[in-house]
Amino acid sequence: MIQKNYRDFIKKIFLVILLVNFFSLHIDAQDIHFTMFNSCPLYLNPANTGNFYGDWRVALNYRNQWNALQLPFVTATVSGDKKIYLLNQDFSIGGIFINDESGALALSVNKIYGSFSYRKYINRNFIYAGIQVGYVFKSLDMSKVTLPSQYNHSIGGFDSQLPTNETNMGERIATPDINFGFLWQRKIKIFEPEVGLAFAHLNNPKESFFDDNQRLPIRITLHGNIKVKISDELYLQPQLLLMNHKKSRETIIGTHAGFKAFGNKSRVKELFAGIYFRSGFLTNADALALMAGVNVARFDVALCYDLNVSALSKATNYNGAFEISIIYKSISTVLNSYSIPCERF
Repeated sequence: MIQKNYRDFIKKIFLVILLVNFFSLHIDAQDIHFTMFNSCPLYLNPANTGNFYGDWRVALNYRNQWNALQLPFVTATVSGDKKIYLLNQDFSIGGIFINDESGALALSVNKIYGSFSYRKYINRNFIYAGIQVGYVFKSLDMSKVTLPSQYNHSIGGFDSQLPTNETNMGERIATPDINFGFLWQRKIKIFEPEVGLAFAHLNNPKESFFDDNQRLPIRITLHGNIKVKISDELYLQPQLLLMNHKKSRETIIGTHAGFKAFGNKSRVKELFAGIYFRSGFLTNADALALMAGVNVARFDVALCYDLNVSALSKATNYNGAFEISIIYKSISTVLNSYSIPCERF
């Protein structure tokens, strides 16, 4: 029994070391991410502010990653936006709050942004431009952080009670942040394509807890999807995301299908499900994600689970991340006008 417990202890230590080393290679200049990227519209692109059918919208998102190793990375967001029609122009305003807790790294990040967008209809094309301005708050729990100077040779390990000997290291950062983006949409018979381009951290905010000038580089996100109407009851929607942030790159490609199963009189308007690959297709894959959801009344509820298929899969036993998204869209009170031709007498 003692030998078995010892093996289990060594295995846990190995998994922790593997995970920490994995993130030490990837944590630099890497933002939070969602597999269901279109389910967190204001985080994906400021131009998505007001990009929905209705008067106003509220979105909730939650992601829990690496819980299998008891070292979870937890991200939660709440956002809302509303359309404003002023001087015969289409404007939208909104806001988003993001909380990210980085497990064993003892890093807590809170972000709050105000969002503004403008939409223009040009030759059957919808063009959106959006901007976000906010503040980012970062903090370290120093009781969970150990530095090289805290290595205790007498016990052969790190001791958080020893002094860090770092005189220029802080525990908190507060810095402004600016994001900007564009979006294009058009309806072409049974096809409804959409392409967006977003730039985050335009002002290169400070990211270091040390007294230096280390700045966060601009993150570029290219995303797109195309809704294909197969019939009145069925559609397909392939999606793609390409993200580049310094040396960190992410690719998500996949598709989901929607089906109106219960008719127009039912409160259950639509069922949908899909599959996604992240950071590579067939080669160099990081995760295979399965998604399913339902539209009930004016609520969109979606669940997603990432199956980890990277080099870390042996440590995680293929367990990756769990996501849930809840979006509510109000009814639209804007009257649509139509031209009806008639004969002249």
